[in-house]
Amino acid sequence: MSIVSDTWNYWDVLTKILPALKETIVTRNGKVVIRPDSGDPFKIICGDVDAPTGSNESKGSIELLWDLFGGTKNSKGYKQLNSHIGLIYGDSITLDRCEAICKQLEFDGYASTNVVFGIGSYTYQYVTRDTFGFAMKATYGVIDGEPIEIFKDPVTDGGIKKSAKGLLRVNSNMTLSQCVTREEELQGMLQTVFLNGQPHNRTTLKEIRAFIDMSL
Repeated sequence: MSIVSDTWNYWDVLTKILPALKETIVTRNGKVVIRPDSGDPFKIICGDVDAPTGSNESKGSIELLWDLFGGTKNSKGYKQLNSHIGLIYGDSITLDRCEAICKQLEFDGYASTNVVFGIGSYTYQYVTRDTFGFAMKATYGVIDGEPIEIFKDPVTDGGIKKSAKGLLRVNSNMTLSQCVTREEELQGMLQTVFLNGQPHNRTTLKEIRAFIDMSL
C-alpha cells in the first residue's frame, strides 16, 4: 500500500502519524510505502546536510523510518528496513538522481532496496501537467455531514504545489475566489460536470471547436 504523504507536513507524517500507526503497520500482512514526491528527492530521501543537525530534514526519510521501525542487516552488511515499511519516490527521478541517491544510501549504510523509484513523465519527454501550470485537485468534501476544506501545501515544497482551498467561485472576469459559501459558489461560472458518477453539462467536440473559432 502506497501512501501519498506530502499534502501538508511530510515530516509530521513520519514523526507523529506513523508512530501512532506503527503497531497496525508492523502487524498487517503487507507492506506500507511512504511517498514524499515534493521538494528535492535527494534531500528528502537521504537528508539535507545544510539543515540543523538532528532535525528531521537533516536525517531524511530513510533514517527517520529506521529510527521508528528498525530492521535488519542484509548479507552485505547494509541496513534493510522492517519488511512492513519502505519508501517510494514516484516522480522526477532521473538516472543521475537515482545514482546519487543510491550512492548516498550506500555511504550511510542503508540498502538501496529500501526505496522504490518512479520516473513519471519527468524523465520521458519532460512534458508534464506542470508544463502549462495545470493540475486538478479536490478542494472540498463533506464527511458525516461536516464540510471539509481540502488543500495541498507541502512543507517540503517551495509553494509551487500550493492549491486552491474550499468551495471555489470562478468570477466572470476569470478571477478565482476561495473558501466561499455554497450560495456564492452557485453564482460563479463553474458548472457541474460529474455528480454521483453521472456526467452533466456535456460539451461536444464540435461545440468546443466553434467556441475556439469565435475566440480567434
